[in-house]
Amino acid sequence: MNLPKLLKQAEKLVSYGKTTEAIEVYQEILSEDFQNNQIHSLIADLYIEKRDMQRASRHLFKIASDWAAQGNSVEAAASYRKILKILPKNTLAREKLLEIFTKNGAKNEVINLMMELCAVAESEGNVPKTIEYLEKLISLDPANRSLSTKLALFLNDRGLKEKSIEIFYQLARDYFRDEHYEDTLGALEKIRAIDPKDRNLPIRVSEVYEKQGKIEKGIETLLTSLAEDPAQPNTMAFLARLCIKAGKIEEAERIYEKLVKINKSYLAQTFPFIEVLLAERKLDRALAHIERLQKEVPDGPTRQKCVELLEEILKLDPQKLDAYRLLESLYGTAFQYDQLALTLLSHADAYIAKCEYAKALDLARQLIDLEPYNEEYRRKHQVIEKLLSGGSRAKALGKPAPAASSEEDDEEAPYVAAKVDSHFDPTVSIVTDEDVDNFIVDIELLEKFGQHASAIGRLEHVLKQYPQEIKLRQKLKILYFDRKMPKRAAQECLEIAKILQHQDQKEEANKYLREAQRLNPVLSSARRDAAPATVKAAPATAAAAASYAALKGDLSEIGLLDVIQMLDNCQKTGKLLISSERQAGTIFFNAGRIVNAIYQEKAGDEAMYALVAVKGGTFEYQPSATAFDVVIHNSNTNLLLEGLRLLDEANRDMNEAEALPYEQTEALLQTASHEPLESRPQPVTSVNPSLAGVPVLQSIDEQNPLEEI
Repeated sequence: MNLPKLLKQAEKLVSYGKTTEAIEVYQEILSEDFQNNQIHSLIADLYIEKRDMQRASRHLFKIASDWAAQGNSVEAAASYRKILKILPKNTLAREKLLEIFTKNGAKNEVINLMMELCAVAESEGNVPKTIEYLEKLISLDPANRSLSTKLALFLNDRGLKEKSIEIFYQLARDYFRDEHYEDTLGALEKIRAIDPKDRNLPIRVSEVYEKQGKIEKGIETLLTSLAEDPAQPNTMAFLARLCIKAGKIEEAERIYEKLVKINKSYLAQTFPFIEVLLAERKLDRALAHIERLQKEVPDGPTRQKCVELLEEILKLDPQKLDAYRLLESLYGTAFQYDQLALTLLSHADAYIAKCEYAKALDLARQLIDLEPYNEEYRRKHQVIEKLLSGGSRAKALGKPAPAASSEEDDEEAPYVAAKVDSHFDPTVSIVTDEDVDNFIVDIELLEKFGQHASAIGRLEHVLKQYPQEIKLRQKLKILYFDRKMPKRAAQECLEIAKILQHQDQKEEANKYLREAQRLNPVLSSARRDAAPATVKAAPATAAAAASYAALKGDLSEIGLLDVIQMLDNCQKTGKLLISSERQAGTIFFNAGRIVNAIYQEKAGDEAMYALVAVKGGTFEYQPSATAFDVVIHNSNTNLLLEGLRLLDEANRDMNEAEALPYEQTEALLQTASHEPLESRPQPVTSVNPSLAGVPVLQSIDEQNPLEEI
């Protein structure tokens, strides 16, 4: 084949306007050299000149395919573009271009091509392809919500209504999330146009109105829907919620009653309504709803929510006896016996405050049934029995009941004067953990050979030098407990708790404080967690407060600390008048907290420490409508514990010095009260047995933030 000659011949034919003959010459060349893209391009141009676009596109496809195979995407794209120029609806050329741009990451080009393909498919009536291209476009450009709208409308036009509604709902959710509420309503209106009977639509529209603050308009929308079709429980539930928000409590309650008749599972949706009742202090109505919830919906989450609401009621009114009753039932059903015991204790205190001692006694019996060997519960039972009987039996006998700790005193006697044996090196050096472990091994050897007094003496001696060694205090606590000295063991628990608290190990500190409670009755009634914290005292006029004694009695029957606990638990504001041995004292309370005290020409903390030592006399509580000036900034717990500690030190020193004169004891107490608590030597002896059973009242406050003592 003479290629130059054939090319010249074809060119001459073209110049003469003989296009067909020129194409034949070029085809002859291709028959010998089909891969010659230059000839394909010349033939394509001639076919375009003849307006034979289909034949021209075949040669252009051949050229584009070869460029693409060679990796030259620019030339390949140019060839496909040339095809689209002569055949705008050619889908194959666009798809090939789409492949090239997708590989190159040209997102904008891909989107434009996809939109062209979509338009072509739609013009050709190719529904599956149109949907496919639109879905791909949405995945490529999700922010372009007009594409989703177009797809939804296209689907609706083609009779695919369910799919169209689904897309419009998704659009509405997206607009709602972005706080484009008018666009949300627009999408929902399109759903209404497709399906006016859609049951979810009124709720979704009302949600938008709620967000816009148009509560009344939302209520109106729901009422219109219910007027057309009353059998819409979900719509009713949402209407009740909006009524609560609009302050239409009575209407909301009526709706909830209808809902519950339809299906009891809707009871669980009444919680927001109950919370509003609590906010408006409609406690009795709230209790009625909680009780029904407890009976009808006994699942775990509902039970827990009921517990939280009941606890909130008791914060608002600590003497709401029905709330205690329901709480006890819930805790008993869930086998939460610790919480049940706390609630029973608080419930009993509420009955005592109302002077319903017989009912309080029944609750005390339940406590003993829960823990038959719990000394605290037994003492509580005894105190209530005395209140019920008026203390006549004790007065008839002419002497107080024997101290509960007499047996302990007998057991403690051999160890009171425990001394370090002569073989002990008093210059023990505790530097490392290994030193501590070695010393404990020595103590255990003494135990093994029955030398318990010597072991206790050694530990006490070393702890005077190294009071922060927790392991040694733990060992001493165990020794005290094994030798039946629970008060001393409790004291060690308190010392360990104090050290842990300074180390910010609050959970461990609380564990030791709870152990101290179990070991020593003096510390056994700290129930701050169970006591409401935000209740205000009942209002009273100044005249009434001056003439009316809300509570009075004999301190030989009810200890002073028991009375303080009652006022603390009930969050009372007033003054407690103490009369003992012809001396008068006054304790001032603001919402259950001691804020001042006056006694023996003392005021503030010192007066309170002196009042802790009062054993007999009478008391009278008078409420106050106004709060008192705050002089004492310490918590009730710290005040009482420090008073007990000072009293214990004074009693011990008097025993050692064979009864120091009264003036010297006073001097000791005054000196100790001015010394910072952290810097004082901590005694290992137990608190005075005569104070056994007197409860310490409240947990450590923000100044000493442990959960309980």
